[in-house]
Amino acid sequence: MRIKKYIANSMREALLQIKDELGEDAIILKTRKLPKKVFGIAGQEEIEVTAAVDEDAVKTPKQSFQPITLSNPGLYNRHRTSAIVDTTKANAPSVRPWKPQEMQPIRQPRFNTVPVQDAAAKDQQIDELKQNVRELKDIVAEILKKEKATAAAPVANVNGFTGEWSILYRKLLESEVKQKVAYKLIKEISGTDILLADTQAEKKFVHALSDFFPVAGPLKLKKKAPLIVAFVGPTGAGKTTTLAKLAAHCCVNKQKRVSIITADTYRIAAIEQIKMFAEIVKINLQVVFSPDEIQSALTACAQDDIVFVDTAGRSQRNKEHMDELVAFVNALHPDETHLVMSATTKDSDLLDIINRYKCVNVNRLLFTKLDETVRTGNILNIVNECRIPVSYFTFGQSVPDDIELAQTTRFVQHLWEGVRV
Repeated sequence: MRIKKYIANSMREALLQIKDELGEDAIILKTRKLPKKVFGIAGQEEIEVTAAVDEDAVKTPKQSFQPITLSNPGLYNRHRTSAIVDTTKANAPSVRPWKPQEMQPIRQPRFNTVPVQDAAAKDQQIDELKQNVRELKDIVAEILKKEKATAAAPVANVNGFTGEWSILYRKLLESEVKQKVAYKLIKEISGTDILLADTQAEKKFVHALSDFFPVAGPLKLKKKAPLIVAFVGPTGAGKTTTLAKLAAHCCVNKQKRVSIITADTYRIAAIEQIKMFAEIVKINLQVVFSPDEIQSALTACAQDDIVFVDTAGRSQRNKEHMDELVAFVNALHPDETHLVMSATTKDSDLLDIINRYKCVNVNRLLFTKLDETVRTGNILNIVNECRIPVSYFTFGQSVPDDIELAQTTRFVQHLWEGVRV
């Protein structure tokens, strides 16, 4: 089999090249669009087409022949008399008179000597390639058959939704959005536009989702005092790492004056970790062991733009620990309180965490570890129910990277990841 790639400005031009070089028996294996760049600037797209043809189908030039020189040309002029029929008899068959003709030299084709083993191996390879081509043709035919059947089939009706809305509904379910939530979203967003085209329905869905999935937007600095941002949440949710990402971003990338107050004194390793980080990025760090020390720590940060406050991880089911957290937060009076939760947590636990942390006046939700789950429908379920705006998403350990501002369009991309509808 002969396989070759062609690059042209259009599919028509590529097909003409293929037909001219490989003939009409060529088959298309693959096509893709290539961005055409000039000095690094994108221009008109090109088409790359991979085509193949069976070698037997390629027209080969005629073989040349060499005449054989006969060692005794007169031998062919002798007459054999033993088998001559006597035409003088009455019942003898009529025979056309024999006329001597000029003898033509016998031509013999030239052959290349090929070892028997090599020839057998080559034949086997050719047979395998032919089989591959036949299988590829069968696969293409099956795909075309399915596409034709799909195009001819009536629009599916799923729970009362048709067309693209039924597809969006099924995608929500596969993302592990609760059925009642998915139904409510599609029902209210689709409205009377039940027959919108694919791209229009998706666009309307993303735009209208902001009513069901509120986002907080970026940090908003104050003019005459530092913005105080507290992070609370259960153990292991990623509060300290998230705080470090935002602090580094504001200090290094935004050139803001940043301080950190940590009340996470239950873990010695946590204090050492945040101290080392503060020294590296040259950020003021205050360590407090009781609510009484909060005010003096805030005074030391009075000239800064932002003060990030780290708290110890607390189980929402431990009343004593939650009471301690309430005392710290009340002494702090934060402008923003971000409840940090892992995206890997199941719906019922997320709801329990949110309800029990309401005692510290949570006004932002921050979801971590999106890189550790393939389904994020639980986030939509919870946000739709509690209606607390989402501030940030994190998806890795790199500081100050692996964090992004929560946006509806970006969340939909996370929502569809891993969905095969």
